[in-house]
Amino acid sequence: MRSRFAVLVGLVLALALVAAACSSDDSGEDTTTTAAAEAEATTTTAAAAETTTTAAAATTTAAATDAIELVIWADEKRAPVLQDLAPQVLEETGVQLVVELIDNAELREQVTTAAPAGEGPDIFIGAHDWTGEMAATGISAPIDLGGRDNEWFPVSIAAFNFDGQLYAVPYATEAIANYYNMDLVPEAPETLADLTAACDALPDITNCWGIPGGGDAGDAYHNYPFVSVDGGYIFGFDATSGYDVTDVGLDSEEAISGVTTLETLVTEGYVGDVNNDDAKNLFLEGSEPFFLSGPWQLNDFDEAGINYGVAKIPTIDGAVPGPFVGAQGWFINAFSDNTGVAESFLLDYIATEEVMTALYEADPRNPAFQATFAVISEGNDTAKVFALSAADGVPMPNIPEMGSVWTPLSDQLLGLRNGVTDAATAMTAAADQVRTALE
Repeated sequence: MRSRFAVLVGLVLALALVAAACSSDDSGEDTTTTAAAEAEATTTTAAAAETTTTAAAATTTAAATDAIELVIWADEKRAPVLQDLAPQVLEETGVQLVVELIDNAELREQVTTAAPAGEGPDIFIGAHDWTGEMAATGISAPIDLGGRDNEWFPVSIAAFNFDGQLYAVPYATEAIANYYNMDLVPEAPETLADLTAACDALPDITNCWGIPGGGDAGDAYHNYPFVSVDGGYIFGFDATSGYDVTDVGLDSEEAISGVTTLETLVTEGYVGDVNNDDAKNLFLEGSEPFFLSGPWQLNDFDEAGINYGVAKIPTIDGAVPGPFVGAQGWFINAFSDNTGVAESFLLDYIATEEVMTALYEADPRNPAFQATFAVISEGNDTAKVFALSAADGVPMPNIPEMGSVWTPLSDQLLGLRNGVTDAATAMTAAADQVRTALE
């Protein structure tokens, strides 16, 4: 049976032929009636869709070509996968994929500006924490997976859910874990006490646990496991009603307790005042035993030939730190004229084991698509570790109010990481700043 994507493409092409026939045939009424009947048949039987698509491809009118062009915005890692897919899509459906390379750091701002002006893409890659803003501003269109929800890990579906609707086709989930240099530390520490003991056995090491968020750049994301480990949180959450932004938990007793552990690690010299680049470079140089980061580092570490392993974040006094779980997915521009075709393309071409696996190989983030995870995790302990780390974590809130959290929390934790403030002062100030911003 032909895919829904091919059926929709056949309909678009048939309607384009109708328009062409109307403008060129004197007996327009009969021609229009016949073409309209063909278009109707396209939507009812797969065979008719194939016939119409074949006829349209032979005619190849300019109007038809324009009608089935899909513009996709993606970054340098994901764009090549789509470019490789484009010839197959063109041959099988007549759809021309126009893949435009947009820097990941600029994509969100550009699509927010371009989409309402009618100048944006039909499809764009993005992070799940964009979901609330994209949905609330009407930029992204809801997506129906057609009953295929069980093909994805539930956390990835939840990540893109806003007010009960799905706003992207997930392709990856990610959470940080603990890299360790196996030449310096042969076995992964399971507890924080194990980690500090390993550091004590390496007296010449000045920055033992590389955690981004110090020096000249705060990083609430990488330090969040300390906020959550004793039960701290950002906003109160209920599975039925969602996030309660009036319940800010950054200055809760639990959050301050967890961050106090981070403060102790700083004052005792186990965690230094390093930003992300410095922490990564020290690990690459072999002078830093541990580095807290995500699967996006794997390709660089493999290319560098480092003898490394990956383990879950060590437990702290028996408690399991909960990192943020992020997700990547494909959004549809609600201002596009091709939302239906875009959705069908995502389900019929992107949501496949082959393409999802290619996306993983281009940028090894934990697959959200279960069939791909089954393929890549076979004998891959690293992929399993990142999956287990994500299972311990919590989805990063995808609501617009998170925009009022990142700067206060990052700045206050930066002060703590640089040794100029303490846990209670930092977390109280962060919570007050968030409440003020939301008011």
